[in-house]
Amino acid sequence: MKIAFLVENWGEPWNEGYKNLARYILEMLKEHVKIEILPGNKIGNSVIPLLTQYDLIHIFNYSIPLHRLISFTKIKNPIIKHVAKKELDTNVKSLIKTSMNMRLVWDAFITTTEVLAKELRNLAKNKPIFHLPPPIPTHYFVKLDRDKSREILGLKQDSIYIGYTGTLNKFRNLEVLLKAVKPIINNRADVKLLLALANVSRKEFMLLKKLLLDYGLKPSQVAFAKTNDVRLIYSSVDVLVYPAEREGSVEPPLTVLEAMSSETIVVVYRNVITSRLIINGFNGFLFSGPEDLTKTLQSLISDRFSSRDIAKNARETIMKYYGFSILRRSYIETYEHIVSELTYN
Repeated sequence: MKIAFLVENWGEPWNEGYKNLARYILEMLKEHVKIEILPGNKIGNSVIPLLTQYDLIHIFNYSIPLHRLISFTKIKNPIIKHVAKKELDTNVKSLIKTSMNMRLVWDAFITTTEVLAKELRNLAKNKPIFHLPPPIPTHYFVKLDRDKSREILGLKQDSIYIGYTGTLNKFRNLEVLLKAVKPIINNRADVKLLLALANVSRKEFMLLKKLLLDYGLKPSQVAFAKTNDVRLIYSSVDVLVYPAEREGSVEPPLTVLEAMSSETIVVVYRNVITSRLIINGFNGFLFSGPEDLTKTLQSLISDRFSSRDIAKNARETIMKYYGFSILRRSYIETYEHIVSELTYN
């Protein structure tokens, strides 16, 4: 079986959910299935002739212009689409294009949660939908030495860091985090907010600095870290906050899964998906608003070393449900089923 992965681009930055999902699936299956990456920013219009040699085409974040739709409809082998939450919450123009792709191009769909699969059924009609959780490379996402990680990032060894990592897009609700940490940081000189940002434009960064001032956070109370090895972030922070109500791409959020695999304490916005992943106080914490988040963070900070069992439970959760050895067979069997059942004669 020969599979093509279609992605918008390949390479840095590290925190693009779709791209990392494709990376992890590739790493999990590379010794068992022949997979090739076809990035849209490198191949462009020449992709159609290449696709005829594959048994299956797996599309991640890959834009298909309207003028190219007809070419894709002529491909005989099945095309499956990994569907993200943001594709189900688009404007009218985008939704029309998404609906056209669903009817004309994509033969089947993969979602990372059952919740997304249920939400997708209204658009997917009678086409098959498969639910496959995102695989996490637990051999890579491990706890690194905290002191060494902080030294590499230029962080203070004696500070307590409340961390956030990712983008500043509309899904992330960073203001919830800022509102929650303000009373903590203002009352504790040793507590700082650590922001590890990626894919942030200069304009967005200037707006962020203004936002920090609006919430009364001084430059001395906020640290910034930049690295392509996100494990350094996970290993440096005392707690990682994920304030998004729903992720725009991969659910459960890869950031949360990676951090849990790295034995990092996570505090995550409570929703239908995160409530199935996290047992509050056992392998992480859930919150429902800024006041709730403040109370949770204050409790963690007051006894920062009582969380070791929670960190261990977090990693065990990821290994049990999201490890390569757990999901590899499901992915291979799904691919084989799609090829045998949906390949056109």
